[in-house]
Amino acid sequence: MISIVADLLARYSKVMNFSALILAPLLLGPAPAEAAPADVKKAKAQTIKRKRRANPKKEAKELELLQRSATLYWEGVRWNDTEKSANFIEDSNDRMEFQQWLEAKLEGHKVMDAKLIRVDVERVEDRDSVITKYAYISVAMKSYTMPEQVLKKETFDQRWYRNASGWWLEWKSPTVLKREAAEKAAQEAAPEATKTDDSSESGS
Repeated sequence: MISIVADLLARYSKVMNFSALILAPLLLGPAPAEAAPADVKKAKAQTIKRKRRANPKKEAKELELLQRSATLYWEGVRWNDTEKSANFIEDSNDRMEFQQWLEAKLEGHKVMDAKLIRVDVERVEDRDSVITKYAYISVAMKSYTMPEQVLKKETFDQRWYRNASGWWLEWKSPTVLKREAAEKAAQEAAPEATKTDDSSESGS
């Protein structure tokens, strides 16, 4: 009788061990994945390095394009070629007005030299924006006033912006500025007129 009980216990123990081997993966989950081989890691590192090396080249080309655009603009100013400078105004509606505005600014002046002295570029983080970069440019200019022949040294600051079609000078039309100022003044005057009407009605 004792030998029969011992045999049953031994069989039950084997069944339990076998069941435990089957259930263990289900309870513990899949085994962790092995680490990536060294060659795969090396390939990823090389790809990252190539991307990092490519970015400075792209930025250098962008800076070169900006400097060339600004130089052409100021060459137009230097030689009183306002049409050449106006080519860097993106909006065609503003371009002719800008040309006339620049001619008025240059009247009575003989520009002797215009030189870029500082360029700072700022990236636009908003990916939905059509403008990808802004540039802040400082230019040193020497000119003579006519007919007094008085030498003037001035520094001008400009903001340019970059979009898919190139670098453009940021400029606001004086006509548009006047219209916006008039509209703002009218909006501010409207509440005051309403208050006056209300007070006159209450007084009567």
